Amino acid sequence: FKWAHATGQAALCDDLGYALHAAARAALGELAPQPFVLVQRPQAPALFVGYTAADPAALDRAATFSATDPLAAQALGLATLQARALPSDWRTGERLRFEVRAAPVVRSRAQPGGGYPEIDAAHHPSFGGPGIDREAAYVAWLTRELARDDAASLQCAGLQAFSLQTAARRAGQAGGQRRTQRGLLPDVTLRGQLEVRDPASFQRLLARGVGRHRAFGFGCLLLSPGS
Repeated sequence: FKWAHATGQAALCDDLGYALHAAARAALGELAPQPFVLVQRPQAPALFVGYTAADPAALDRAATFSATDPLAAQALGLATLQARALPSDWRTGERLRFEVRAAPVVRSRAQPGGGYPEIDAAHHPSFGGPGIDREAAYVAWLTRELARDDAASLQCAGLQAFSLQTAARRAGQAGGQRRTQRGLLPDVTLRGQLEVRDPASFQRLLARGVGRHRAFGFGCLLLSPGS
């Protein structure tokens, strides 16, 4: 947030994910990780974790040049940057534990006057509705997202956290100026186990992320060995 204020982008202080996205772009340019997530654990410093197609040497070089924007580099902790190669030899049937912070929303049909409003999956007839709780709706939504292009199947999952998060997004308008629009997003953390179905599709899923708002701290699958 110090970086956002210092660069005249105080509107980003309503949305930490957007602020981190902007800082990463300022510090690392096109090499900025996406998707990413800010990992916050009790009694531990926050960690900025994400996926990028850049190799470690390119990231180190970009981090060196980030000294031209020291507040952005400080916000991301680039002084202690660590990069490692992601496995690429996924196997069909391989089981992995996962954690993901996601924004489980579904785009609705076009509305009069333009636009495609987003609906919380818990209120969308495909996943939620009367008699269905949030956890069941979000697990059903995640099942669909993982199954895209036959990437993975969901073995089990549970809702670990839920809140409504302020989202600040910039939209163009007449005259070339940009204005900030604000709204609320469901902000959830889900943990569970998945099974790899198609290795190539699964690799693309990791690089792309899960769901919408992936550029702003949502959709980054964190993995560990499964059982």
